[in-house]
Amino acid sequence: KMKISAIAITLFLPAAASFVATSAPLRTPATSLNSSPFDEFLGNIFGKNEDKDKSDEGGDSDTNDDDINISSFQQELSKRKQEEEADDLDNAISTSEEEEEEFDGYKMRDAIYNKYGECFDVDFNKVDSYGFRSVYLNIMPFRLGGKRFRHETELDYLCHLQAVVEILQKYDQLDYVLAQLEETSKKPRAGTSPLIAVPLRLDLTEEQVNQIMG
Repeated sequence: KMKISAIAITLFLPAAASFVATSAPLRTPATSLNSSPFDEFLGNIFGKNEDKDKSDEGGDSDTNDDDINISSFQQELSKRKQEEEADDLDNAISTSEEEEEEFDGYKMRDAIYNKYGECFDVDFNKVDSYGFRSVYLNIMPFRLGGKRFRHETELDYLCHLQAVVEILQKYDQLDYVLAQLEETSKKPRAGTSPLIAVPLRLDLTEEQVNQIMG
């Protein structure tokens, strides 16, 4: 019996070992799982997500850059607008100064003629009253072409008016005098005794009065 059992065991063990070897699942090394097609598939999916995140981060950076560029553009526009406004103001001041400088003896003659219909003579007159000294520009009742007109020619008359204008401009009185000329209702009259002149007051200091009248 013992011989039979030994023979049976000897025959059974190889068969069992062969069965176990063929039925057991194959174990692949861990390294082979990392390179399997499934892992590559997952890697492609998650890799794309990472790329997308990086792309989103880059997009945020581009957006920030765009915001900075827009802000810089707006600042530049504001700066240029301020410069243009400053230039416009300078041009307006310059134009005003040029207009005042362009006013000459011819325009003074025209202003007098437009007011009275005659080219009357003008002259400065000093008045002392209550201890105060004032200067007036009188519109005299002597017209161009009249017998008592003191200027021999119209050119002499224009030269005189030019000198008057330059004095008024020097003491910043031209606009003040022209405004009075426009507003007054008085008119020079030669047929009365004494003669009637139209006084246009100058707003001057005592020193300026002495400089004009000497």
